[in-house]
Amino acid sequence: MMINREKKLSEKEKKDSVESSAVDEEESITEDKRDFDEDIADQSTIESIQEKLDESNDRLLRMAAEMENLRKRSLREKEDAIKYSITKFSRDIITVADDLERALESTTNIETLNIEDTKNLIEGIEITMKSLKQIFTRNGIERFDPLGEKFDPTQHEAMFEVPDDEKESGIVAHIVEPGYKISDRVLRPARVGVSKSNTKKNG
Repeated sequence: MMINREKKLSEKEKKDSVESSAVDEEESITEDKRDFDEDIADQSTIESIQEKLDESNDRLLRMAAEMENLRKRSLREKEDAIKYSITKFSRDIITVADDLERALESTTNIETLNIEDTKNLIEGIEITMKSLKQIFTRNGIERFDPLGEKFDPTQHEAMFEVPDDEKESGIVAHIVEPGYKISDRVLRPARVGVSKSNTKKNG
């Protein structure tokens, strides 16, 4: 009888032990799952924060680029304002240069060797013209003479056509008035006569 009782107790203890182990295992699994869920939640939070940081950095980079573009544009506009501030005055003053050139051209056939007053007048015009050219140079004003060049409507103004079978059509064949630029901007287009050929090329 004692043996049976001890056997029953032993079996009960084993059963209790197994049940206890199962409970412990279940609790362990539950705890592991909770830790795993927490890890996933933490990882999700980190990824969310990183995503927001990336968006913020991207916005900052775009803002920095826009600010740099604005700075460059403002600087360029300031430089242009300084460079072209004398444009209106320059357009007016080149007409003076035209008048002086015409005055000099009109004296080329005048005999001045024995006329002192006339000689002094011409010398005075030449000196004035030289001074004016120096002023142009200091202020970036450039005279251009496109004789023989291909007609360019952005820089030349066609006044008439010049029949010329020895040249192809569209070549500057005569200068009425020279052109002027300030830096890279045309102050006044050169006023020109443009060649027109009546010769048909054989195909």
